[in-house]
Amino acid sequence: MPFDISVLPVFLAVSVVLLATPGPDAAFIVATGINEGRQPALWASVGIALAMFVHAVLAAAGVAAIVAASPLAFDVIRFGGAAYLITLAIKSFRSAPFMARDQATSRSPIKNFQRGFLTNLLNPKAILFSGVFLPQFATPAYGPIFQQIVGLGAVLACLGLLFQSALSIASGSLGKWLLSSPRHQLVLERLMGGVFIGLAARLLMMERKS
Repeated sequence: MPFDISVLPVFLAVSVVLLATPGPDAAFIVATGINEGRQPALWASVGIALAMFVHAVLAAAGVAAIVAASPLAFDVIRFGGAAYLITLAIKSFRSAPFMARDQATSRSPIKNFQRGFLTNLLNPKAILFSGVFLPQFATPAYGPIFQQIVGLGAVLACLGLLFQSALSIASGSLGKWLLSSPRHQLVLERLMGGVFIGLAARLLMMERKS
């Protein structure tokens, strides 16, 4: 174990509570599952989980401290993330019902993975969260702090993947029924665009102290 196993029970308990709290990742997964189905949402979940692990590595390397201390770094990530989400929203607003599209134009697993990965990666709050949460469970006496934070981040990412996969399956089941109608599909595309706009607005209004 790269970290002190005695902290694992508390770490797991707190992580489950945090993951179960509604947030941007859950909103994104549910919207994707309802709008596009289980498989796209599952691939997006994998992307989010990998981004969570990347945040842990960055936190261990001290990037979180830099973002917390630098208004410029925080704003670059914040505005970059908002711009990406607005781009996704525009695509959703302009899309036609899936059943009326050529199958070749549907998103590939890599595209869905990429959307999940970037949605989480470009969230400065996720960077700050990793920098504040994970080090609390690292014990200097146990060994290198870097390895402990990365190890804990891997556990958190796996938990996140499990939770988001469950959301993907649940929302995908609902979406399968809704997508039986092109009209429903069109409405859901617009709703998903609204979700992206909401997430972008959340980033733009975010204060660095949070």
